Amino acid sequence: MQINAYNTTGRVTSPNGTKATLGSGSLDTQDFLNLLVAQLTNQDTMNPMKDTEFISQMAQFTTLETMKTMTELIYAQYGASMAGKNVIVAAYDNNGNYSQDQGVVQSVQFMNGDCTVKVNDRSYSMSSIMEVLHELPASE
Repeated sequence: MQINAYNTTGRVTSPNGTKATLGSGSLDTQDFLNLLVAQLTNQDTMNPMKDTEFISQMAQFTTLETMKTMTELIYAQYGASMAGKNVIVAAYDNNGNYSQDQGVVQSVQFMNGDCTVKVNDRSYSMSSIMEVLHELPASE
């Protein structure tokens, strides 16, 4: 369960009632082309869409894909910057109990578009980082 607001996935409902998932793996270029073909197939032959509308839609879709890619890269860079930092992480366990842990980020893992940090030999989502501390913990 996520603790803070770094979660970028969600569910939305389109005007026709279809549900879609936002975030990784939602819409890609193939989906856009399928929508374009559907628009062309179902358009009013007496009032066809102008080519400038298609160009505008393609530009908007390309911009959206670029922003998504940049967001993923920034998120990965942020994750990589956590290596060696003293942090406080928080998470809920399988029983719903809230727990906090403090320690140095031992490693950062990137898998399937997600970034996790390892603190005290436990893996946490980046969204579990509650605080980054300036000082390192005392050596035992």
